[in-house]
Amino acid sequence: MATRKFVAAAAQVCASADPAANLQVCARLAGRAAAAGAKLLVLPECFAFLGLHERDKLAVGEVLDADRPGPVLHAVQEMARGGGLWIIAGGMHEIARRDPDSGAVVKTYISSPVISPSGEITAVYRKIHLFDINIPGVAVHRESDTNAPGAELVVAETPFAPIGLSVCYDLRFPELYRELAGRGARVLTVPAAFTAPTGAAHWHVLIRTRAIENQCFVIAAAQYGRHNEKRASYGHSMIIDPWGRILDELAEGEGLVMSEIDLDQHEQARRELAASEHASSVSPQTP
Repeated sequence: MATRKFVAAAAQVCASADPAANLQVCARLAGRAAAAGAKLLVLPECFAFLGLHERDKLAVGEVLDADRPGPVLHAVQEMARGGGLWIIAGGMHEIARRDPDSGAVVKTYISSPVISPSGEITAVYRKIHLFDINIPGVAVHRESDTNAPGAELVVAETPFAPIGLSVCYDLRFPELYRELAGRGARVLTVPAAFTAPTGAAHWHVLIRTRAIENQCFVIAAAQYGRHNEKRASYGHSMIIDPWGRILDELAEGEGLVMSEIDLDQHEQARRELAASEHASSVSPQTP
């Protein structure tokens, strides 16, 4: 049975193209979270590597094997073991496809593995919606050039609550979260590296809307600041309750947001405003 209350944390970082340095930052924040009583930590998308070019990530792709981990997964396992934490490893680069002749990595998944305090991988979500946009003078990205899309929705079972997993650009697709909530998720996680322009325009409203419309807690771990000459992220990591209230937020800078997650509050919200029940009873009207 899930614990009624627990403390959750989300890390905010400004990742670079140096995995060792990025992982040191994450380890420091994991230690702080554990010392403050957190039981769950969510890392941002691209927490271990954010390069200048899309193809740069192919060099740091790993196979997600808890028994024979690559350097990124191993580092996260050590954070989990050292702090007695459950860690949702935001978005890391998992090898999806190799060239059959050369063996070179040609596609990765943006994967969000759930790591237990013993270092076990208990679930993996692979980002379904890839960030392909072209806003002249604002942002141009084509994740699909080097990433393969995932195909499965994932609700991870933990000792605290069922957690619905997503990554960054997924946030714009409400049907994904409605399905996660329908499958029992009480907490939704959104590790992200939202660009500064799109974040300023849409981040707050989208995060709060996903909490309100699904009556779930939302834990959003974000990248912040300028990563390189081409990329800057919006920041504003936050934790939202099922009523849409911001429980904690970090606008800029490296650090943590933390809050108690009270599942009684989740159930109260659904009793008092039974939107999920009403939605399930809606049927198309005949003209």
